[in-house]
Amino acid sequence: MTTKATFAVAKDSLETSDARVFSQRITTAFLMLLTGAVLLFVVGFAQGSDGILHNAAHDTRHAATFPCH
Repeated sequence: MTTKATFAVAKDSLETSDARVFSQRITTAFLMLLTGAVLLFVVGFAQGSDGILHNAAHDTRHAATFPCH
């Protein structure tokens, strides 16, 4: 194999690897966003157990100096 052929093979495998990594990052970002949205929805509308879950999330928002109302 010549140097040019070796470089071409390495470049092709690198481009394939970059595409795979990008795809995995997009998938991971989407799943993290979806998980966060589900958690916020569940905590925001949690009414059982005397609102303990909702109140804990509410107090955490105030402790982080994030206005919520």
